[in-house]
Amino acid sequence: MKHPHDNIRVGTITFVYSVTKRGWVFPGLSVIRNPLKAQRLAEEINNKRGAVCTKHLLLN
Repeated sequence: MKHPHDNIRVGTITFVYSVTKRGWVFPGLSVIRNPLKAQRLAEEINNKRGAVCTKHLLLN
C-alpha cells in the first residue's frame, strides 16, 4: 500500500477500496474503515485459507 486509498492485498486476498463508502470492502459487502484492521483481517483470511489448502493436500 503506497497511498492511503490503495487496495489492500495479502497473498491472494484483495480488499478493494471504495471511494463512495470511504473504506475497504470486505467479503459479504461490509466496509472496514480502519486500514490497520483491514490489513490484519486480510492476513487472517489468507492464513486460514493457506491452512485449509495445506490440510486438503495432506489428506489426499
